Amino acid sequence: MIDKKPGTSDEIDLRDLILPLWVARKQILTTALIFAVIGGVIGFLTPATYTASSTFLPQTSQSVAGLSGSLGGLASLAGINLNAPMSGGDIPPSMYATVLASEPFRKRILDAKIWVDGDSLTYRNYLLNKPKSVARTLLEYTFGSPGKEVDNGKGNTTPSSPGELQALSDDENELHKALAGIISIANDKKEGVVSLTVVEGNPMIAAQVAKVTEEVLQDWIIEHKAKNAKAQFDFIEKQFESKQKEFFSIQDQLAGYMDRNQNVLSATYLTRLERLQAEFDLINTVYSELAKQKEQAAIQLSKDTPTFSILNPVKVPKEKTGPKKSLYLIGSFALGFTFASGWFFVKKTIQEFFNGFKNSSN
Repeated sequence: MIDKKPGTSDEIDLRDLILPLWVARKQILTTALIFAVIGGVIGFLTPATYTASSTFLPQTSQSVAGLSGSLGGLASLAGINLNAPMSGGDIPPSMYATVLASEPFRKRILDAKIWVDGDSLTYRNYLLNKPKSVARTLLEYTFGSPGKEVDNGKGNTTPSSPGELQALSDDENELHKALAGIISIANDKKEGVVSLTVVEGNPMIAAQVAKVTEEVLQDWIIEHKAKNAKAQFDFIEKQFESKQKEFFSIQDQLAGYMDRNQNVLSATYLTRLERLQAEFDLINTVYSELAKQKEQAAIQLSKDTPTFSILNPVKVPKEKTGPKKSLYLIGSFALGFTFASGWFFVKKTIQEFFNGFKNSSN
């Protein structure tokens, strides 16, 4: 076993690492305190936020069986699968966050009405007229707001044709990005529960926006589900009306042929009668089946509406959820301490490098 003597390379390296920090301990602590004060001021100037939330459990109706039959092939040609359950048009809860991020959905939220100081206005107008915080105003005044230009009308161009895509204006795009930081949706895949959260500076506004978002989301899901169920009903109804015309036509032909040949018993007459009767029976079978399927589809369409069991309804928050001023202080102090320690350690290394470079030159 080799005994380490005092002054070995390991001990010298450790001393070289700690010594510069110990010598500059006052400057390091002073810098850390300055950072902590700045962080405390920012935390104090940052407006308080409140969180409103709701938790609900999406539920879908059971599909009605018996909509398959001989129409499966015809329906598949039209892009509709009658063998699949009607609940297949459901938007799974895992896709709710994607729906929330879509442009049409955000427009609905921005167009929704809320009450502010006894007046009704859209959430869009509320955000546009919302006063900026002191901290945000200082940051914009000091560093500017990159990408924020004076609206020259280019963002509000009118499409030359109805089918042309239209870009959002600058203000509208800012509002959409703001919603991404205000509203969030989380899905518990194990329990199937969906949680909706809204963070706002006003507790009453937070609760209203959470309620509006919940209602818009439910309406969106119901509309999507009804759209698919309606497509199936329309297809069956179209086939039913077409087959009904054929049924009435062959029914009239059979009745007319029998009336015209009441006293005829020839083989030709009987053969023609059998053919008409067979065609009538075939069309009658399909027509009857379509009539049943149409009734089933109509019943399913009327009740095929998703329901949402509200487990935790929206309520006006009472306690602030942010900002955490203690985190601002601790985080800023740690940042200042790390920055100052790194600077003094690197500073000594840089000085030694230049001193060595000067000595080698001499």
